[in-house]
Amino acid sequence: MARVDEPTQQIEGSGIEAPVPPKVRRAFGLLERFAPAIGSRWALEVWCTPPDMNSSLRMPPGVPAGEPLEATWEGHRVQGESWGEGPPVYLVHGWGGCRAHLGVFVKPLVATGHKVIAFDLPSHNDSDRGALARGRTTVVECAKAVEAVVRAHGPARAVVAHSLGAKAAALAAAAGAPAERLVFLAPMGDFSLYLDMFADRHGFGPRIRRGLHRRLDRRLGVPLYDTDLPVVAARTGHLPLLLVHDPDDPDSPYETSERIVDVWPGANLVTTRGLGRLAHYRILRHRPAIDAALEFIGGAPIA
Repeated sequence: MARVDEPTQQIEGSGIEAPVPPKVRRAFGLLERFAPAIGSRWALEVWCTPPDMNSSLRMPPGVPAGEPLEATWEGHRVQGESWGEGPPVYLVHGWGGCRAHLGVFVKPLVATGHKVIAFDLPSHNDSDRGALARGRTTVVECAKAVEAVVRAHGPARAVVAHSLGAKAAALAAAAGAPAERLVFLAPMGDFSLYLDMFADRHGFGPRIRRGLHRRLDRRLGVPLYDTDLPVVAARTGHLPLLLVHDPDDPDSPYETSERIVDVWPGANLVTTRGLGRLAHYRILRHRPAIDAALEFIGGAPIA
């Protein structure tokens, strides 16, 4: 296990969700007391709905429009674009994000001889919904989309993934999507934490929480906690992994990456510092984080 501390640089921009309206919290509070089964059904639909983030869908300045591409999984279309030529590096955004969120990697990766492929996850932006209602998806569907794109466009020289995208990328690799190495930026923590945060944010208690957990297990087709990265590491830990995380991150605890490093043989953790309350999103444009990922991926092999 290796850790590297890096200096920091502040940058504006975020993907912060809007607060839950008080009337929604009151409704969940009443359902917790009198109708937890109805409350858990509602909570399931809210859980599976990516938030409408306050963030740009445009690529960073200087990144031209890419070549359109797509892939399909179980009849659902995934839309993306590519730049450059060479062994592919895939960029996977987080929950509520879009393919532009990792756009700062496009130019430097192309310059090192890679083909860069960025795409939108199911029910995000240009990609189709999955099996659920419009605007809803799950981490398992996102993983199927990642696997489909990699299988359609070639084995990954690397996958660079943020937040929930890291879970999806790890699950895709565990399912057999060919990849040489993985880079996880502020990977999403264990779902037990997010169930607690979700319940607190929406104003319900243990009865709806238990029902939500049971419904999620059924909807995913696998136990929810089996999608947590320390568990998935047992199936993907043979792959070289770089984690980049900031202790200030309020949305994905830094301790998540520490646990992953402890169970993933040969994984390295780069620690950024001082990115503040928006660390979860600032890390996507933080130069030391970007440089660490580029160094880890390296130049494209000479054919």
